[in-house]
Amino acid sequence: MKEFWNERYGAEEAAYGKEPNAFLAEQLALLTPGSVLLPCDGEGRNALHAARTGWDVHSFDYSSEGVEKAQRWAAEADVTLNACVADAFAFEPGRSFDVVALVFAHMPADKRQAFHHRAASWLRPGGTLILEGFNPDQLQFTSGGPKDPSMLFTEAMLREDFAELDIVRCELARTELSEGPFHQGPAAVARLVAKRPA
Repeated sequence: MKEFWNERYGAEEAAYGKEPNAFLAEQLALLTPGSVLLPCDGEGRNALHAARTGWDVHSFDYSSEGVEKAQRWAAEADVTLNACVADAFAFEPGRSFDVVALVFAHMPADKRQAFHHRAASWLRPGGTLILEGFNPDQLQFTSGGPKDPSMLFTEAMLREDFAELDIVRCELARTELSEGPFHQGPAAVARLVAKRPA
């Protein structure tokens, strides 16, 4: 998979655009800026937005091409970004965060729950988890996402995976994506906002 993502990010200047994910931007705007961790952040469009809006940003991705681009974009925008190349199951931040945001961070079915538990563990008490990904109805659309149904999110799945958190919002929705060449058009998404108990 690393080769796949390096090839994708190497072939396009902005495979998923330079603007942030709309749901993430909307949710961050409701919070007081603090520290945010963005796992699987690709080329860094979401990290860049968070840094521009006053957040202390930490991110990682499996793809060295993606992380190099994130660092370049941050330098061009004159913002600070702590981005590193890491595997989602080996990454150890050594600290906790006010927000952890998972944007289209789909894992194989046998690894999904373990990854979600890791992501929740990176939150400080009272911290917020924000997630947007594709739900199974996405298979009827051509706007991106895994073609393996087991990698897509249902509401019940997210409620179970993040049962240790207090669920603020968990829903399936339709949206219109305009995120670079690989996320374009109608989409079926799952959204979650949850807080780690204080």
